[in-house]
Amino acid sequence: MQWRKQGHKVYFVSSKTMAIYDENYNISMQEKSLNIRFGRVGTAMKLLYSSYAIYMLLKHIEFDLIYMRYRIYMPFISKVLKNHKVIMEINSDDKLEYKLHSRLTDIYNRFTRDFFLKYIDAFVSVSYELKDKFIYLNRPIEVIANGINIKEYKIKSNINQNKKPILVFIGSPNQSWHGVDKIIMLAKHFKQYQFYIIGIDGENSENVHYVGYLSKEESTKIINQWDIGIGTLSLYKKGLKEASPLKSRQYLACGLPLLYAYKDTDIPDDVLFGLRLDNSEDNLNYHRIEQFVEKVFNNRSVNLKARVFAQEVLDYDKKEQSRLEFFKKVVDGK
Repeated sequence: MQWRKQGHKVYFVSSKTMAIYDENYNISMQEKSLNIRFGRVGTAMKLLYSSYAIYMLLKHIEFDLIYMRYRIYMPFISKVLKNHKVIMEINSDDKLEYKLHSRLTDIYNRFTRDFFLKYIDAFVSVSYELKDKFIYLNRPIEVIANGINIKEYKIKSNINQNKKPILVFIGSPNQSWHGVDKIIMLAKHFKQYQFYIIGIDGENSENVHYVGYLSKEESTKIINQWDIGIGTLSLYKKGLKEASPLKSRQYLACGLPLLYAYKDTDIPDDVLFGLRLDNSEDNLNYHRIEQFVEKVFNNRSVNLKARVFAQEVLDYDKKEQSRLEFFKKVVDGK
């Protein structure tokens, strides 16, 4: 882990297991779990108990900074937060997320969130769009989009082996904003192209192939055989305009140019290895897409540019270095 490489001591605290893990991910301390059911009452009691358990666990270790993701308010945690420097990571729109989860959770989150957030000293946001939702708090906010470990990926090497363009998409089932329906529309229009969909099961056709679930290693191996990566095509269905999906970073790390339809936090609009479509329902501009595919297909220069960009901008080590520098500013009060 990059934080340890820089000489920092790191503890991992889980509210789910009610345990503290050491730097080797071994449990060093753990509170007993509470097995209560009874529906919503049981859920509320578990939330209360787990927050108390974490509060008690943290009394046994010394630390300078708490780094946590946004989560629903836990009563006893505020006792810890108010006595330490705290940075919260924002990786989703909590109001929208909890509203979709359940009405009761949404009401609880809206009622308690500002009380919770008053103890947060600074934020790390994965996008500028999410950053804007927390500007009103008047706290330092650093934007650090999602990254990848570039060392785990190799640039594609089968240049000129594919006679016709092969496009690949990595996704998950039942995620309408991925835009798989639009990939099917692309396949019907561009019958000369082949489309592979990883992570989702479906009925194959002449030029659409559903691969199903693959591990990261398996998907990376076959991505290297194909030509163009397809990113999210319907992010508007999630109520968002901006994102930094892992799949887009995987494509670029392998040297694949990218077809996508959202504002990517890291990727400028004018790069040779990317075509950004509108984030809207009718965004399949077939003429632009065909021009892009023909331009980047079997183009080694484009492959190299995509890979270099991933190394210089998207690499996990660079992201974590920026995060650590922000941590230091917050701890030092700058």
